[in-house]
Amino acid sequence: MDIVLQQPVAIPPGSGKILKFLGVTHKLTKAQTAGAFYLCEAVFPGTARQGRCAPESGSPLHIHHYEDEVIHVLEGAIDIRLDTKKLHAPVGGTIHLPKNIPHALQNPLKTPLRIIVYAIPGGLENYFDEVEAALQNNSLDNETHVQISMKYGLEWLE
Repeated sequence: MDIVLQQPVAIPPGSGKILKFLGVTHKLTKAQTAGAFYLCEAVFPGTARQGRCAPESGSPLHIHHYEDEVIHVLEGAIDIRLDTKKLHAPVGGTIHLPKNIPHALQNPLKTPLRIIVYAIPGGLENYFDEVEAALQNNSLDNETHVQISMKYGLEWLE
């Protein structure tokens, strides 16, 4: 068995791999953390192309089967819709979402939402990379999205 030694790394502000269509910037990947976690920054300014968490919008109900998520709000606010309740985090707030818990992200404000997302363990960045590539080459249809999602343990319920 190979032993992977983690090395310290500093990610300067404004750096990382930028996924323009998704509004996501990879900060620390599975490769950089020996698989321990993935860290990204997501900015949802409300343009039509990046409308997933644009002001007063969000993502459909879904499940992560492979990773826990920790979401920290840098700007704006986020609501997380669960089965029978809602979690809310304003600027500076943090929400932990264990794997296998159905949830939907909602930006409740008319202003942009900027968050840091930790996915534990790492690997979710590969989902984002594949979706971004499909968006870039205009091949992302529902069937392709479902196939990519299943590959990375994501199940869309809505």
